[in-house]
Amino acid sequence: MARLVITSKMSRLMRKIPHKILINSRFVGIMQTPEVVVDMPSGQYELTIQSMFPYFSSTQIVTVQEASETHLEFADRELWWDILFVVDIVLWIVKRFLHLAAPWTWIYEIFTNGYFVLWLIYEWRIRKNYFRVKTYSFPSDK
Repeated sequence: MARLVITSKMSRLMRKIPHKILINSRFVGIMQTPEVVVDMPSGQYELTIQSMFPYFSSTQIVTVQEASETHLEFADRELWWDILFVVDIVLWIVKRFLHLAAPWTWIYEIFTNGYFVLWLIYEWRIRKNYFRVKTYSFPSDK
């Protein structure tokens, strides 16, 4: 049997969220740990990593060979958006305790609602290639 190692390279917080694994459009299981090892016959497979929210996924053609160990790593594309949302949450908390003058409140609302709309458009655009996927192989130790 050939070996496929699937590794989540998500951020520490997002790594705890489970993902569905589909091979050739068939549900195989739920990945609840940062790494999963699958023993399978050698061949070419269409592997899909899907978020528990079914609209976000990535599909990769993976070739698994008998004499090598194939690794598939996936990570999210959300780093900059996560930083932007953390800044927005901090500003939102500050805004709840401090009253800003009229033009600054409007500027803040336009800015935060504007990039929220941009984020929604971005998410819709990348929903089928949501994860950054990288595959590589090297000879197994068998």
